[in-house]
Parts: sequence; structure tokens; C-alpha cells
Amino acid sequence: MINEKRDLEKQVVDLQSMVATLQDAVRKYEIEGKLVGNVMTLADSQRKPSELVSEAKLQMLKFLNTRSDEIDHTDKAICFNKYMSDPFYMQVFVQSNQPEQWQTMIESIYEAIGRPEPSFASVKPMAIHSPQPIRARTSALGAPLASAGNPMDRIAQHLGNMGI
Repeated sequence: MINEKRDLEKQVVDLQSMVATLQDAVRKYEIEGKLVGNVMTLADSQRKPSELVSEAKLQMLKFLNTRSDEIDHTDKAICFNKYMSDPFYMQVFVQSNQPEQWQTMIESIYEAIGRPEPSFASVKPMAIHSPQPIRARTSALGAPLASAGNPMDRIAQHLGNMGI
């Protein structure tokens, strides 16, 4: 009984020391992770603005390629390309947004672009034809045959052609 109690106490002490060792290792990894994160953030902040602008343009182009099957994509892509070619706009975009936020900002800008109003300046007016008179019969029938020798037969044929 006493041996069992000592064995249990020894196991508890071993477990406590193991837990303490693991906690120290976790703290060590957390500290290393923070240091690596700080170094990476510092490296990101030291990147040249021209590198950031080119990365932003690349991400914008990738996004535009994913939306190429939409109906209004051409109009939106033209508008988007105007902004991408403007160095001032791209510099403002890079300075005001972190690289993690670029995707959501690009999506919201794309969705905010409206379709331009249609221009009817290049449309030529159609020639207006004068209205045609209403006819009692189609012109494909031609002139009625008046071959019957009897005038009554001719009158009957005319009335039949008129539908009477």
C-alpha cells in the first residue's frame, strides 16, 4: 500500500514536471512566433512602395480574371484599368490598405463600379416609310379573270373574289 502510494506520488511529480516542461516549450514557441511575426512585419513595412504597387496590380488582375464571365465585366474592367494605370490612385490604395485587406477592397471597388449609361449618339435613325393603304385582297392574286362570256357570270365571279 505504501509502495503504491509512493509510486502514485512519483507519477504525479513526473506528470507535473512534464507539464511544466511542455508549458515552457509552448511559451518558447509563442515568444519565437511573436519575434518572427515582428521581423516579418518589419520586412513587409520595409518593402519599396513600387513593389507593393506591382503586387496590388497583380492581385487586381487576378481578381478581374476570375470575374471574366460576368455580363458587365468588360465595362468594369475598362474602368478598373483606368485606376490601375493611375500611379497616384495605386499609391493611395497601397498606403491606405494593408496587403491582407486588398482582396476585400478590390471586390468592393469592383462591385461599386456601375455600368455607363448607353450612348445613342452613334445610332443612325431608320428611314421612315410612308404607311401603305389597306387592301381588300392580296396583290398576289392578280387581276380577276373575266373570261366568262355571260355578264352575270362575270359579276358573280367578282362577287366571289370579294368574298360575298
